[in-house]
Amino acid sequence: MTWRWGARRVWQTAAAALLWSTAVGALRAQATGAVTPARPEAAPAGMYDLDILLVTFGQGEQVFERFGHNAIWVHDVAAGTDITYDWGNFSFRQPAFLRRFLTGDNRYSMEAKDANAMVDLYRQLGRPITLQRLNLTPEQKQRLRDDLRRNALEENKYYRYDYFVDNCSTRLRDALDRVLGGALRAATDSIRTPLSYRSESVRLTDGDRPIQTGIDIALGRPADERLTAWKTFFIPMRLRDAVRGVSVAGTSGGRIPLVESERIIEPYPGTPHIVELGTAPHLEWRLLVVGLVLATLVAGIRIMAVSRRGAVWGLALVGATWSLLCGLIGVILVLAWTATRHVFWSWNENLFLASPFSLLLVVLLPMTFLRGRATGATRAVARGVVALSILALVLALIPGGQDNRAIVALFLPVHLAIAWAVLRPALAPPGAPRARPAPRAP
Repeated sequence: MTWRWGARRVWQTAAAALLWSTAVGALRAQATGAVTPARPEAAPAGMYDLDILLVTFGQGEQVFERFGHNAIWVHDVAAGTDITYDWGNFSFRQPAFLRRFLTGDNRYSMEAKDANAMVDLYRQLGRPITLQRLNLTPEQKQRLRDDLRRNALEENKYYRYDYFVDNCSTRLRDALDRVLGGALRAATDSIRTPLSYRSESVRLTDGDRPIQTGIDIALGRPADERLTAWKTFFIPMRLRDAVRGVSVAGTSGGRIPLVESERIIEPYPGTPHIVELGTAPHLEWRLLVVGLVLATLVAGIRIMAVSRRGAVWGLALVGATWSLLCGLIGVILVLAWTATRHVFWSWNENLFLASPFSLLLVVLLPMTFLRGRATGATRAVARGVVALSILALVLALIPGGQDNRAIVALFLPVHLAIAWAVLRPALAPPGAPRARPAPRAP
């Protein structure tokens, strides 16, 4: 009797502990977005000792967060651990960070982190999260877990980051493809898309106009390559969407979906977050409006400069400032092409629009407008700047060339207005009084 009472007591205690741990685990999952995969009772021993999830974090507010992020979550039943592995780690305080960034030699690393803490952090940052449980065999799960552990070692975790061809998402894609025996690449590398590195960059930075325009100016012809689905996976959200339609070989020999199940975790209530655009916006009309407004400003000041000496000073200032901006951008583009490892900044036809040649006008325009000197040289340089811009327009209209029509729309009207201002005679001479309205008749 005593033995039976003791056995019953032990069984009740164990059951209570099991129920308590299950309840706590469920509450923790609800609070942090954690997922604890269920283990079917009829499953073969060892099959569910590892669970692999693809974790995709949506867009964030910062520039480097606009392109999303992802990680692989390894749920280890035997060890009782939940660890995420991701390749998107860097520090602004690393030695020579600015030099590395400017020269295209960024140093990133792969890190192992507590999965629940990572999910909770991204929810606080307003980043929507997608969890996709992957249909991998036990052998594939173990191999992937071992590969990730090896990659996270101090001697293996660092790599040279490239924002398009070697980033946090392409590294994850490649790691997953290796354990699938190349099945992911085979299913997606022959699918042609209308997307390019430029169009994806413009799409994801929409809402931050200066950054969006700056990226469009900086990217050269290599960024306009038409991508296969495989290459679009430098964007984590593209990889997330694609794996939903991929099938792989199952243990029984048939084909099974790569994604077994999926769960979406929203940011915490009240947390602002970005809604991802489905397609890239067309910037041509937006930037044409900006270009026409600036050109109208130049033309208006030039018309007033016929009779107002103050407008002449304004014309010289606006023209020199614009030329300085164009010239400095041109110098940066030349250096990026010739002196850095920024492959996608090379062969940039925007150099015809923002040319170092414009720096000559920084000096010549004030000389001509304010002193009436070097007029011939100023007109020749202004004509040259316009000719280069028209060449950029012609190249942009040729199919298969660089997709920089939006940048042409921004720069060409202003270059034309400045050239018109230089070629038009009759500026107010030095010392000319400000024009006064004629007296009214009595």
